[in-house]
Amino acid sequence: MPLLVIAVVAYNRGFTAPGVLWIEHRASIATSGPGFTKLQNVYPPLPVLLSLILPRNGLSLAICACLFSGLTASILLRQIGLPRAVVLGLPLVLVPEMWFTASEMLPQVVALTFLAIALQGFIQFAAYGETYGGFIAGLALAISYAADPGALLYAGVMCLFVPLVGAARYRGEPQAPFGICAVLVFPCIAMAGIWSFLIWKFTGHWPGSLAYGPNADILGFPQGVLGGLRHALTTAFQDLARSVLYIVAAVLLCLRRRTLTVGLGMLLPVLALALALWLGFDYSSFTAYFLLAMLAITVIAEFQLMDNQSLAVVIIIAALAQVVVATKWLPPVSGYTTWEHLAFHWPVG
Repeated sequence: MPLLVIAVVAYNRGFTAPGVLWIEHRASIATSGPGFTKLQNVYPPLPVLLSLILPRNGLSLAICACLFSGLTASILLRQIGLPRAVVLGLPLVLVPEMWFTASEMLPQVVALTFLAIALQGFIQFAAYGETYGGFIAGLALAISYAADPGALLYAGVMCLFVPLVGAARYRGEPQAPFGICAVLVFPCIAMAGIWSFLIWKFTGHWPGSLAYGPNADILGFPQGVLGGLRHALTTAFQDLARSVLYIVAAVLLCLRRRTLTVGLGMLLPVLALALALWLGFDYSSFTAYFLLAMLAITVIAEFQLMDNQSLAVVIIIAALAQVVVATKWLPPVSGYTTWEHLAFHWPVG
């Protein structure tokens, strides 16, 4: 509810997020030609389709972003419970930049919402062998891809985690991890393949417009291949440095023998973020922060790190430290400064 109020206030004072304007622009292009001749511009399809269905005034898409953010919060709340959510949610609830992300960055919020669903299904499937969890994870990743192609990278990271979270279950069954990875990845790859086929079929062009977001430049490498790789790694590890809770969760897992490999494996999502930035996906420090915070919450809850009183104190301190670090050193994205001024600074007199 507070996010909805903030979104309405900002809109009534003349603000529309650059990402929302970009989606509305692509929706306008998609309907500018006969039939499906402009289908190559309907990407990411889910946000663009929402823009076509709902009134194109910016506020409707911001409200959608708030609703998806509420769904993400409810998923995490159900997973970890209210008492722990009060602590673990601090890096999201007390950081104004996350309010902007949750109310104005629709494609990223939709993708992360379904990633949260996929994470739950993945743990149920890979760690506990519950088959329905694998189907949930695969389908959620496919829907996430419909909002952000970075879902392909998330799916890859999950596949790399399969032998880490379920190593004990796969002894004597060397083919099991491959089967699990196939279940996880197939829907996402199928979604990408079907969408590519539709673009080719109706427009004669492929892959269409890869500039799916304001910051997207797929395979553009404006700083060169090596220069871009250096920049991507630097940026990703800077984002990691601001995610104190994520670092603490990884260290605590590394200190326990039975979860050592999982703790070391938490480096994989950071490398995936670097790969996304290097390849030219629509990347921002806000969404990287949001993703790492969500992963930290999931890991802490799954491995019951807060059940130990001493570890719980360390995690609480880490959560508070992350709030301070993020408030002071999280770099703003396009539109944030204007949004903050319009939403929270009222004229006098």
